[in-house]
Amino acid sequence: MTDQIRAAYFDLDGTLADTVDLILAAHAHTFHAHLGTPGPPREVIVGNMGRSLTDAIREYVAAEGHDDVEGLAQAMLTTYRAFQREHHQGLTHGYPGMRAVLEGLEGRGLTLAVVTSKVEWMARLTLADVGLEQFVPVGVFHDDTERHKPDPAPLLLAAKRTGLAPGETVYIGDSVHDVAAGRAAGMRTIAAGWGPFDRADLEAAGPDAIAGRPLDLLDLVPGEVTRRQSPPDRTDR
Repeated sequence: MTDQIRAAYFDLDGTLADTVDLILAAHAHTFHAHLGTPGPPREVIVGNMGRSLTDAIREYVAAEGHDDVEGLAQAMLTTYRAFQREHHQGLTHGYPGMRAVLEGLEGRGLTLAVVTSKVEWMARLTLADVGLEQFVPVGVFHDDTERHKPDPAPLLLAAKRTGLAPGETVYIGDSVHDVAAGRAAGMRTIAAGWGPFDRADLEAAGPDAIAGRPLDLLDLVPGEVTRRQSPPDRTDR
């Protein structure tokens, strides 16, 4: 693995944009509409962030014991995405300092990309909501690969699209699934400590570093990231 980082790939939900309120509200609306229940608890929903929503909803439906898992899951996905399309602007927020981070990394000559389990149209709406779409010209979205995080397939496709070796890149994401995918792809990994995952869970996943706030990334990328060490968390977010 090379010392020089030439590209930074970012997760979207919980990393580039704060969409936690939107995700929780969409789950609650969808489960109430189709099952008459409040849906999974917050910790379960957050724990699945970074994974394929399609896979997660299939698992939820199967756990409820329904016969037509695929049919109900697809209907719930339609409801979920319609809710997100209607409410994304009011429930999507930016993270302080993120624009400055992307401007700084771009100014250093790094190739930037977004690698997300979100479908492309929703991901692009999210990026537009927080004013960052111009900084990530390369994207890998849910339907671009058959396998999804924590499988490394989406990240390896991003490396192919940017023409770089995995060892020349760093993947930045807020979930344990992001860290697992980045490590499996042979990339450096930085956990986004400003997302909804607990720091202890992120540390256990074994990232190369944990950034307490977006601006910490300017100290960590590019250049050498020492493996398995985390900078001190900062409270001035």
